[in-house]
Amino acid sequence: MKNNTFSFKMATLNDIDQLAKMRVEFLSELMGPQPNDKAMALHNSLVEYFKKEIQSGDYISWLAYEGIELIANGGMKVMQRPGSFRVPDGRSGYIMSMYTKPNFRKMGIGQTILSKLIETGKARGLTFFELHATKDGEPLYKQNGFNFHPEPSYRLFI
Repeated sequence: MKNNTFSFKMATLNDIDQLAKMRVEFLSELMGPQPNDKAMALHNSLVEYFKKEIQSGDYISWLAYEGIELIANGGMKVMQRPGSFRVPDGRSGYIMSMYTKPNFRKMGIGQTILSKLIETGKARGLTFFELHATKDGEPLYKQNGFNFHPEPSYRLFI
């Protein structure tokens, strides 16, 4: 078992490369290993995405470290949609890219990152948060008050 001395910080533009690497690692674990050219193309695309979104303030990410090693991260995209009766201003936080390296799971790191994302969102006036969960992540989100929403989702990839 590792020493449970972890530090947390909000990501800045200086962390973009690490954010991209962690998302590629997360997606490779979720979807299986990918060819190097495909992984590199995704990494490069993510660097551009994170640069734009962090600069605009529409992407918030918290990072967890053990010493200088990045061991976990989570992000939240601030979304703007037309308002509704439940969310009149239409703003929400879409939580994504919650990933902890395998050797550091079940140590409360994901819980801390999720709490920090929600606190940061609330401080920015958000009252509605949503996410898609892996089976492994479901208990964390349920413990924190997230409920499964059976709204159907239809997708078209071209």
